[in-house]
Amino acid sequence: MAKKVTALLVTATVLLLGACSNQQTPSQTNTSSSATTTTATSSQQTTTSPQVNQAGLNGTYMGMDESDQVTLVIAGDSGTWTAVEADGEQELKQVKLDAANQILFIGDDGYRYQLEGKQLTLKEADQDLGDQDTIVLTKK
Repeated sequence: MAKKVTALLVTATVLLLGACSNQQTPSQTNTSSSATTTTATSSQQTTTSPQVNQAGLNGTYMGMDESDQVTLVIAGDSGTWTAVEADGEQELKQVKLDAANQILFIGDDGYRYQLEGKQLTLKEADQDLGDQDTIVLTKK
């Protein structure tokens, strides 16, 4: 029960953070139009550039994380992570992709990723190099 509550809280937090990060505040309404144009162009470049890099990651990946059967579905810069435990209980997490830094956020956890052919390798981003958990998934 506590695990499900934690999963729901994590999912709600990720959705809230995602919604907040996509908002643009119109705080510069008294600035000149050229400054606004520059800001819009800069924002457009920021959102367009990573999408080109993400195209190769789109798809469904499967593998194991400890004893859980994992399915990762990526479309653009977001997706879902489904872990099925040995007893059949499912845990669903939202996924957010930061292609510029090659980090995949699964719930609150960040993983550096590397795609080689159909093999996607995830390593915990916030751990020391010797202590990193590694998850290897295969594209279907």
